[in-house]
Amino acid sequence: MAKTSYKAAFHGLTDVGLMREHNEDSILWDMDLGLALLADGMGGHNAGEVASALAVENIRTALRERLLSADGGSVEEYETVVRDAVTFANSCIFSQSQEQVECAGMGTTLALALLVDSKLIVAHVGDSRIYRLRSDELTQITSDHSLVQELVDGGYLTEEDARMSVSKNLITRALGIGEDVEVEVIDAEASLADVYLLCSDGLSDLVSDEEISSILLEHADDKKAAAKQLISLANEKGGSDNISVILVSIHEAFSDDNGVVDSVG
Repeated sequence: MAKTSYKAAFHGLTDVGLMREHNEDSILWDMDLGLALLADGMGGHNAGEVASALAVENIRTALRERLLSADGGSVEEYETVVRDAVTFANSCIFSQSQEQVECAGMGTTLALALLVDSKLIVAHVGDSRIYRLRSDELTQITSDHSLVQELVDGGYLTEEDARMSVSKNLITRALGIGEDVEVEVIDAEASLADVYLLCSDGLSDLVSDEEISSILLEHADDKKAAAKQLISLANEKGGSDNISVILVSIHEAFSDDNGVVDSVG
């Protein structure tokens, strides 16, 4: 039986928001790899933008070196490659934070999606999220690495309490803040017409899951408009942080992809 193989189209936007002077988010996608990366940096002296840029560039470089020369492999092997790439980026960020005083203490979250045939490999660190829209139903497929999420998981807070908590942005994992990092890597079966949303907490803190779903459904045929509307709504609700989104749309594989993938950012 022939192996199912899909392609991905990418649409991404990042915005400084209304309250910050600098945008410390970084977004990147690689159509050759079927890869999307989003990072939300933190640190003084604008070092957050250094950390997030180092994350996405080093992960993309490491994956290109490994995957473009590879001839297939199991899902487990791809997961190992992804984990190794994220670990490499962590080392690069941590080393620079130790060597340059203006970068001391910098770090970044990460959300990564890699489409391999019909599998989506997902990796994340921190509270940047990945959602899936399938059959008109929106599902969060990552779980925040945050103090509040740990309290929810332990039964000490409800989801509503978590959304209202003043501590909701206290993350328990980040790239670059230590020599080692625990990377959460999972895989999921992709389906034709799936839409995956990678976003920073500048979106998810202000725009509810119901509002995200409504916008994605309203602009199902225009992902550029969907991305713009998501960012616009976050700004309408205060724009208290940088706001970044990447939409990954799953479609059939074609022998000639010229004109198939349309991306902005």
